Amino acid sequence: MRNPDRSSSSSSSRQTIRSSSNRTRAPFVLRIGSTCIIALFIHLVLFCFLLLLLPSLDREDAPGIHLEQVRVIPTTETSVDGVGMPGPNAAAAADISGEKATIAYAISVTSCGGREEGITDGTAVLAYSIRRQKSQGSKYNSKLYAFVHPAAKKCSSPLIDMGYDVQIRETPINATEIKGEFLRRTIQVRGCCQEKELLKLYSYALSEPVAVHLDVDALILKPLDSLFDAIIDGVESSPLDTKDMELHGNSSLPGQVDAFFTRDYNLSAKGKLAGMQGGFLVVRPSMKVFEEYRRIVLEGKHYRGSGWDRKGHGGYYGAQQIQGLVAHYYDFVRPGTAIELNRCVYNAMIDAPRNRQGLCRNGERECEDCRAEKVENIMSAHFTLCQKPWHCTNHRSYPRLCESLHREWFRARKDLEIESGTFVEQKGEHNPKIFLGYCKSHMRGYIPIKVKRQH
Repeated sequence: MRNPDRSSSSSSSRQTIRSSSNRTRAPFVLRIGSTCIIALFIHLVLFCFLLLLLPSLDREDAPGIHLEQVRVIPTTETSVDGVGMPGPNAAAAADISGEKATIAYAISVTSCGGREEGITDGTAVLAYSIRRQKSQGSKYNSKLYAFVHPAAKKCSSPLIDMGYDVQIRETPINATEIKGEFLRRTIQVRGCCQEKELLKLYSYALSEPVAVHLDVDALILKPLDSLFDAIIDGVESSPLDTKDMELHGNSSLPGQVDAFFTRDYNLSAKGKLAGMQGGFLVVRPSMKVFEEYRRIVLEGKHYRGSGWDRKGHGGYYGAQQIQGLVAHYYDFVRPGTAIELNRCVYNAMIDAPRNRQGLCRNGERECEDCRAEKVENIMSAHFTLCQKPWHCTNHRSYPRLCESLHREWFRARKDLEIESGTFVEQKGEHNPKIFLGYCKSHMRGYIPIKVKRQH
């Protein structure tokens, strides 16, 4: 028989538990409902944000992220006992931050012959002079490329440390497949680098809006923005002055500029066409143009003396390679799409304007003497006639302007070392006012930058 008091107590207890359970269930349900509402609101906000964002990703002028930009590459690499250079992806990454555009700067390395300083010190100082344009007021970013022939692969590793995107590439054409017998035979034995100089044509195959190809013995002194503006925005939108161009006769400015270059009048014979100077070429990249060059070379219609298609670009040094090929292309294949620049200002080599007969080498009645140009007016230099800075030249037989340009190169080298925190005062006694202590003696007395090798 159950105890009535116990039963009553148990019943009362169960009612109390149910009542308590009902009281706790209501707030729990409210909490669950509130959480769901908040989550739904957050998802709705994110969905609306994505709807606003997606149209901007489809615009051609949207910054975009390319495959090369998402490669895991450090934006700063350390080399040369700590000399820091931007990694090959630094410029592309900066493009995302809202800069106007990235300009491609390329060099070509065809062999490991010659003095090592050209591949190490020359490329290091050139890279620095390209990068410092930003601190000089340029609105453009830069990305460095190195087109390296397989024959030069073993000496190209320092370029990686210096921030170049090293691309091992075969020559764009197989010389044995050239149809014309004369070109097939001579392109492989003439010029500075034979058919391997055509590596420079890969500048047209780059993805940037503008590509600049330079020789390793070049130096940028001032921003080249006016050239880039002309190609990207149109020549009417560029501050480029006509005094910086070579407008022959009744020639006018092209409606669309696809290239800038200088000519080398020192190599052309009297009355003959002059080829372009192979150490400086600014182009609008185009795979169509790249393939046109390949077709022209493989057809091989280059003849002794009369040159490409018998039009006149032949008979001078480099006529079978870049000097003659590019000049022929913009003079006859695509005329009116390129501008010849004033060689006293761009790609300055400090050459004499007149031949031994006193006639202007460019065929004009009057010609500017580049040897009298002021260094502060020069945009870029090319150390050919003035000799390479690392040769520690005696300047007695060279124009005074060569001294000034050599001093600019050594200042750039010093600034590079100061910027990287590796500067050590050098005590070389050979013309220290020009060489800043980096030359102990003439020719073989150069004190090189120490580049850490990649193994």
